[in-house]
Amino acid sequence: MSLLVCLFILSIVSLLVLGMLDSATLNLSTARNTADYERAAYLAGAGVHHALAELEQNKNWRGVIPSTEFPSGSGRTYSSTIVDGAANEVIITGIGLSGGVARSLQVTVEIGG
Repeated sequence: MSLLVCLFILSIVSLLVLGMLDSATLNLSTARNTADYERAAYLAGAGVHHALAELEQNKNWRGVIPSTEFPSGSGRTYSSTIVDGAANEVIITGIGLSGGVARSLQVTVEIGG
């Protein structure tokens, strides 16, 4: 009888441990996805800032900033495009990629005379 009780308790404990391991794995995955989501947003912002730096050098410049890895060797990238908008405006679109997550940020800037 005591052997059956021990087997029953062992089964219950095993199920609890498996449940905790599954929960921990899910929490780690969620944390990684959240970090990639935020990194991609920051990288999109970096693409916009890179484009603004190009515009500061030459306000007539329009084009594409190709995929740029930042930081170097990380596999995370940003890119951006600059196109003419209405009147004296330009539209800058930055795209950030981190761990399979893509985020974009679009900014409209008025260019002074």
